[in-house]
Amino acid sequence: MVKKNFIRFVLVLLCFFVIPPALTVLIHSSSAEPIRTVRVGLLAGDCQTEQGKLLLAAYEQLLNEEGFPYQIVSPGELLEYGSAGIKENFEGLVIPEFINSTMPPEVAEVIKAYVREYGGLALLVFDPATLTSGGVQRQAPLLDDLAGVRYYLPVPEGQKPTYSGYWYFTSSGKGREWGIPPGKLDEENAVNSYSYGKIKFEHSRAVNVDAQVDAFDRDGDSNIPVITKKYYESGGLAVYVNIPLGKYKLSSDDLTARSVLRTYLINDVKIPRLVNSPGGKGGIVFNLHICSGAYFRALMVMMMQGLFQKDLPFSIHITAGPDTYKLGDGAGFSAENKFKGRPILEVLKNYGEIGSHGGWIHNFFAYNLEYLPQQKAAKLIDWNFSALEAVTGKKIREYSDPGGNHPFWVNSELEKLGVNAYYYAGDSGACPTHPRLDGNNTSPKIWAFPISPYQKFASLEEMERGRVPSEKVKQWLEDLIDYSAEERTIRMVYTHPSETRFCLEAIRAFEQKALSEQKNDRITVAPMSWFADFLNRYSLTRWQVEKQNGRDYIIDLENPESLKDITIAVYVGEEHKHVVWGGNIKSAEEGGWLYLTITSNLKVAHLEIRQV
Repeated sequence: MVKKNFIRFVLVLLCFFVIPPALTVLIHSSSAEPIRTVRVGLLAGDCQTEQGKLLLAAYEQLLNEEGFPYQIVSPGELLEYGSAGIKENFEGLVIPEFINSTMPPEVAEVIKAYVREYGGLALLVFDPATLTSGGVQRQAPLLDDLAGVRYYLPVPEGQKPTYSGYWYFTSSGKGREWGIPPGKLDEENAVNSYSYGKIKFEHSRAVNVDAQVDAFDRDGDSNIPVITKKYYESGGLAVYVNIPLGKYKLSSDDLTARSVLRTYLINDVKIPRLVNSPGGKGGIVFNLHICSGAYFRALMVMMMQGLFQKDLPFSIHITAGPDTYKLGDGAGFSAENKFKGRPILEVLKNYGEIGSHGGWIHNFFAYNLEYLPQQKAAKLIDWNFSALEAVTGKKIREYSDPGGNHPFWVNSELEKLGVNAYYYAGDSGACPTHPRLDGNNTSPKIWAFPISPYQKFASLEEMERGRVPSEKVKQWLEDLIDYSAEERTIRMVYTHPSETRFCLEAIRAFEQKALSEQKNDRITVAPMSWFADFLNRYSLTRWQVEKQNGRDYIIDLENPESLKDITIAVYVGEEHKHVVWGGNIKSAEEGGWLYLTITSNLKVAHLEIRQV
């Protein structure tokens, strides 16, 4: 009897521990279809010049920061793949400007067949196939019929085929569809920028033929297409963008390129991505600038009204010196003075991360930075850091420049001081990034947090002076939170302490919305240095997605520090059920997208998504 019971016990153990793994192996190895790597093709034509190399690097940076898998493909390699091979090996194509302007005719024909006959997806940027191999403008670009747009129209001798114009969307909803955040469009749905208002972009002279127009410029009685889509019965799609995207990334306008690439790759290509925000949720930074002692009363009012909350930690940046305009004026915050700034600073440090705002004397530093010897300017920055660290007892890791004055040399000084995040007036409306300007780029360890503006205003007091209706400002703040949650991206808003009803009500509206969405696990409100810590770790992640049976995914991730809070998004559709293999993950599904977040400090993870 004992022997029989023992045999039964062994059989039960076999059922639990041997049969399920065997079935798993059987299921996973049953398909004869080969596994293929998921990626988008980045077509790199003529990259021999320094400008061409920079342009390609800009596109690569954007794809890497957004977590899109890609492979650089030369025109020769594209020919080797052929139209069918492109479809088999890539989810879609990105064809950047300038470096593909001299595209050979045979390459253009392969791209046309890939889209028209094989249902391929292609993003055509600005001027593909517009020049002969000798650099002479063609009468008609080789891909204009594919785009459904006659772009780069011939012009009389002596005139340029491009001009400066505006960027309008057909509706505010269409702008939102293309990733433009709340506040970046004016009442005419034109793209705006902080302090400038409506801004101009380079466009080629073009006429729409038979494409869907999502964005345009006005030229008298006619419209110039700026973003178009042309669909094909095969399922193919040609998107044409009449703006040199990479050029603007290289000129400190990150949002222009990022919003277009994200929209095309997420909405149209539906390619898996590594979500560049902690836990795959939206992220919000509220950055408060305290420039001088003029804000003592406002800070006290904000404290008494409960606008500083531990559940909503701010990035609080302070100019620490005793002066503001010039040495000896006594108008500064005076962070080390126990009768002035110190008691307030000791309270503020409990409600977020203290950062350094410029160099010791706010207005003097802002107005004279470009004239000061770098060594003297660096000394003023050092003084500010030292004073704040002496009071808080913590390393200062955040920085903001007074008056938007941030020459690139400042970044090397910030890196020495251990900074990982700074406020940035360029790249307005974008998520944290590494800015590029005149061929220069910043340290990969320091993240710039661009301002999210409301049209040409950024701070609340600017909006109040500009007579923006209070209800519009509150709605904009709430919409920006929703945008961050829906796009699963990070945005920063900034202002100064204020005691006016306009500003206090706006901050309260922001906090009520932020607390609600944070409670619902849609966003995280945190200081910029906290997000920068994540982004630095995120950038170390090595990963690969493979596809099998045209619907199943095999995902491998590795991070030398930790995969915790790293999220991968995979489009599974809404019509099929699926199972996920792999532990230590949290899953969420929205709009056909499956978001898988690693919940432990694993350094290596293997996940599989199988449709059933």
